[in-house]
Amino acid sequence: MLTTERKLLRRRGAKGSLAVEFVCGCLLASVFVALGLHLGIAIFGAYANDRACRDACRNAAQGQDLAEATKLANVILKSYQASGFLSAPKMSAPIVYQDFAGKALPHTSPFVQVSTSTDVLMPLGTLSFFNAGTLQDSKLSFVKTYTFPIVRVK
Repeated sequence: MLTTERKLLRRRGAKGSLAVEFVCGCLLASVFVALGLHLGIAIFGAYANDRACRDACRNAAQGQDLAEATKLANVILKSYQASGFLSAPKMSAPIVYQDFAGKALPHTSPFVQVSTSTDVLMPLGTLSFFNAGTLQDSKLSFVKTYTFPIVRVK
């Protein structure tokens, strides 16, 4: 009779441990899903800013002077719309337009440089413990700078 009671206790313990393991596994999986969500949004924000900066710089390189290059870059940046968690890209520094007044030295090339920034709103503010200075208000900012040679289109 004592052996049957032990068998019953073993069965009950096995069923309880499975539930505990399942709950712990679900909690651990939810942490990984939240981290994956944050990383995915951060990677998408960096990609979107990179693409906007590249397109703006490429378009600015077709300008004849600084004013036209700035206008062409702003036209491209206005075409990128903000989404729910991603702000529209904006100029983070003035455009550098170096054409050497039409007289470039040997081994130098006229160039234009554009810097843009984009803010990404992280959905779970509790995960901002990785870098409290950068993510104080659950926003992460990406800054990108591109340099292209000036192309004179006639």
